[in-house]
Amino acid sequence: MSSKKTNRRPIVATDFRLGNRAERFVGQNGEINASNKNDLLRTMAQALEVMAGGQQIVTAAKAEAAESLAKQHRELVIAAFEDQDRYVELGQAMANELYISANKQGFARQFLRRQELSQGQIPQTRLEKKNVVAIVASSATRVEAQPVRDDWFYPPEFYISARPFIEQRDIDRSNSDILEQKYLESLEGIMVGEDKVWLNLANQSIGVANEATTIVGTLTPLALGRLRSNVTRWRVPAANLLLASDLWADIVGDQSFAVVIDPVTKHELFLEGELGTILGMKTYTDAYRHESHHVLNAGDIWVVGESSQHGQYTDRGGVNSEPLSGAQEKVPGRGWWMHESFSAVLANARSVAYGRRVA
Repeated sequence: MSSKKTNRRPIVATDFRLGNRAERFVGQNGEINASNKNDLLRTMAQALEVMAGGQQIVTAAKAEAAESLAKQHRELVIAAFEDQDRYVELGQAMANELYISANKQGFARQFLRRQELSQGQIPQTRLEKKNVVAIVASSATRVEAQPVRDDWFYPPEFYISARPFIEQRDIDRSNSDILEQKYLESLEGIMVGEDKVWLNLANQSIGVANEATTIVGTLTPLALGRLRSNVTRWRVPAANLLLASDLWADIVGDQSFAVVIDPVTKHELFLEGELGTILGMKTYTDAYRHESHHVLNAGDIWVVGESSQHGQYTDRGGVNSEPLSGAQEKVPGRGWWMHESFSAVLANARSVAYGRRVA
């Protein structure tokens, strides 16, 4: 994962140009400018390389909203510090945004089936197949394998949290959007925290049913097909593909991929991490995210089974916000404790396969 930091301002996709190209990245129809499928794949690869280098490319709607909010946030933060009700409301609004972002962009929520919990109900997962090995998250960082022979099992709930805190001196000194910075920190704690739980579960599954696959040289349709077959051989539909951005260059460079890939054309989908469909699998990457939100290493690739045969999560009540004071943090300022009660289980180790490309 990249440790680079950048202060570059986001670029609006409709204004963005790749390299020395005359045309903009996005056409008037909202689709990525390309003359054919191969050109589209190359354009996407170049954009991913730019984003992997730390440059954020955003939709016009997101840029407009960010510009409007940036003008309001400083005054809002100052007002919130002086008004307890505004302060509490601001934390709740941020918690709601975190929940929306996690639902829209988080891999864990894309790959795992969601269980709705009512008051008094506990998480429970019904196994579609018996005599498998499940991987259960017992905390935000700890997972363990469990052989499963019954119809049901009950994963424990734990907390995923973030503690964005705004020091008084940050308000006094900064002309930047402090609230946006704290939102990114919170997103790292909540959404990225959930994704790391799923990644821990998936990593623990390696070798249980499917051994890790080493891909030497470049990724090819044959190598991807073999990785995919590690899931489908257990009669589990391969629904999703998660890959590091550098592997997209392999896909673009191999003409034989053209017949098995259906890339997205709408730039909004691309900028949310969706690349298209390959061998029937919906394909995602984390390259579009802010650098601190990357979870994949170069060369990583995961094939994930259909959610009903893969696993489940719960998020009782969504993300909650509680005020934090300077007295609690021992620093003048205010902040929030963002937290959610979460559970996650990878119910069938056969439903996920890992590969790594090495030079």
